[in-house]
Amino acid sequence: PEDADVILTRLKTHYDERDESIVEQFFHQGRLYYTEAELKEILELITQKPSIVVVNLERPALLSEINSEAEALLAEFGTSDEVLAALLFGEKQPEGKLPFELPSSWEAVQKQMEDVPYDSKDPLYPFGHGLRY
Repeated sequence: PEDADVILTRLKTHYDERDESIVEQFFHQGRLYYTEAELKEILELITQKPSIVVVNLERPALLSEINSEAEALLAEFGTSDEVLAALLFGEKQPEGKLPFELPSSWEAVQKQMEDVPYDSKDPLYPFGHGLRY
């Protein structure tokens, strides 16, 4: 990192491995946050230089601390390295909207009614957030 101008980090959305039912074998479930140790490692890396954090959002995630420290936070849903590089070098334009809210805290997740969409308190990014340029 010391020789870099910018730090590019790719993250996966966190989940707990479970297989108590057949449904759990096909869908990731559990916590939406990184452990303290994982978050500390991520923050130590992205605070060394200006950073771009790319998160694969197969499900919502708690990203408030990461969002606060990163110069840019990009959501992706299965983007290849080649397409990401083309985007970062200006060869492609980003396009897309969030298909769900990104919660601002674990407390907001716990207070949200799971059968009512878009009802979390003060989401980090609301449903439909996104850009195109």
